[in-house]
Amino acid sequence: MKESGTFFLVVGPSGAGKDSLIDGARATLGNDEYVFARRIITRPSGSPGEDHEGVAEAEFAERERNGEFLVTWHAHGLRYGLPQWLVGLLETGKHVVANGSRGVIAMLARQLPRFVVVNVTAPQVVLAQRIAARGRESGDDVMRRVARQAPPMPDGVHCVTVTNDSTLDLGVARFTDALRNGANAGSVPQPASRRHLAAKLDGQPLDEGAYEAILRDAIAGRYTEQELTAFLTAATRSLDDREVVALARARTRFTARIEWDEPIVVDKHSMGGIPGSRITLIVVPIVAAYGLAMPKTSSRAITSAAGTADAMETVARVDLTHDDVRRCVAQARACIAWNGRLNHSVIDDVMNAITRPLGLDSRRWAVASILSKKATAGATHVIVDIPYGPQTKLSARADADALAGLFEEVGKGLGLHVRALVTDGSRPIGRGVGPALEVRDVRQVLENHPDAPMDLREKALRFAGEIIAFDPRVASAAQGMRIATALLDEGSARAAFDRIVATQGIRPDPVAPGAHTHVIVAPAEGRVAAINGWQISGIARAAGAPRSAGAGIDLLCTIGERVAAGEPLYRIHAESAADLATAVAMTGPAGEASTAVRVDPD
Repeated sequence: MKESGTFFLVVGPSGAGKDSLIDGARATLGNDEYVFARRIITRPSGSPGEDHEGVAEAEFAERERNGEFLVTWHAHGLRYGLPQWLVGLLETGKHVVANGSRGVIAMLARQLPRFVVVNVTAPQVVLAQRIAARGRESGDDVMRRVARQAPPMPDGVHCVTVTNDSTLDLGVARFTDALRNGANAGSVPQPASRRHLAAKLDGQPLDEGAYEAILRDAIAGRYTEQELTAFLTAATRSLDDREVVALARARTRFTARIEWDEPIVVDKHSMGGIPGSRITLIVVPIVAAYGLAMPKTSSRAITSAAGTADAMETVARVDLTHDDVRRCVAQARACIAWNGRLNHSVIDDVMNAITRPLGLDSRRWAVASILSKKATAGATHVIVDIPYGPQTKLSARADADALAGLFEEVGKGLGLHVRALVTDGSRPIGRGVGPALEVRDVRQVLENHPDAPMDLREKALRFAGEIIAFDPRVASAAQGMRIATALLDEGSARAAFDRIVATQGIRPDPVAPGAHTHVIVAPAEGRVAAINGWQISGIARAAGAPRSAGAGIDLLCTIGERVAAGEPLYRIHAESAADLATAVAMTGPAGEASTAVRVDPD
């Protein structure tokens, strides 16, 4: 008797690109072995979107009463169904691929002998960009859709994750591999690493080999979501320093190390959370002007108003390939590229899908993730910025000091020279908050403009000095800072920035701050007592940042400054009147006041 085929149910959030991957796989696998199901939907045939069989509500209901559906569900005001005759195809040994809903997983798992869920995902920033590109939603509506949490996976279901965050060809290749590899899956296979996972659930420490085995089985989809949730929860409670080193070393086994013909390759990472603090765009050209190799990869914003890659993209191309990065280092000694195309981690996709919705404290996991990526990218020396303050990821100085020590200890375990600096995160750095406004500040610093924000300049020089001091010919960080200051003052850093931009690919139309503006003024005379970074970032995002690179906030005051009633506190920039109105509505009654900047009477 012929063995039953496998039923693949494809699920994933809006913007993940399920339809595109299914179409691509159909062109590759659509033959006698794989059948791609055509859904029955209560909307007219030929409507935009997937090829489907359109029926009226009454006909759908009649078919359902007659038992013609394998499964049905509601979504977006429509009814969807998969025909019962697909089961007959499975019985002949064919594999069936169907676009479906997470809500029907448990039902199908009970009915089908061989059932696999293919969960198509992408980073939140990619989802947001794709949804916004459709033109049906914008601003907060997009972010609310992206932030929706999917229901948990039922126990015992075999689930494979496919990350669709790059080109369509790469996404289709990953998707078809998942279908081929899962074709013989009947139930979740017993992972060889289960004894290690059980040991962790009992609070026992694990070594490098154990973590590598668990991660390998997790990536292969051999654990249920519930099992991984239990594992991560247990690890959050009992992950000691030696285990973080073991975890970091295990992670490096999943990515080939990039080798550089350089004695020193430097990198930088920030734990983030500080609006404006765009020092990377100043540090990298100073270091490049000095002569050290710095292939910097950076993220886009997820919850903030701008990421380093978002800011750099206002002036240059950032979606570089590995060959592009090597060319930039050879020609300009550095680059500032988006990391999504270069060192994306499938491990992080699996783990973040669990830790983020549960709100698990993943800082120790993050150290292993960050430094393992630096190691596989070929870095030899890494500087880490760890800001602390009431509105950052680390509210207490003691927590920041402990995390700094962990970064340096794990770095040693990976053979890296790591220097972690604890910095003041109690206020924004610079004036601009949003991609184009932050780059304006960067240019003013590089050009030694009299209006350049001094706090941004000073922090950038401190970090550049520390990096230059990695060179054994430099005696101290103080000497490194003197060298960095000279390179900035004499214009060498600005020239290096221009070379980096030209080598990456200069943008022919640099993004300018949004032309739609509104100024928020002081409600009364007094002193600026506090600037709430979370609220400032929230208003900037409401104005469109980072989706609209010209949107954001221009801070017109500093903490401790005396202001008169009606004096400007900050200016909102937007690229459309609608986005400006949304942002202004967040600032207070009629936009006249704002708790984002608190003014206390003398």
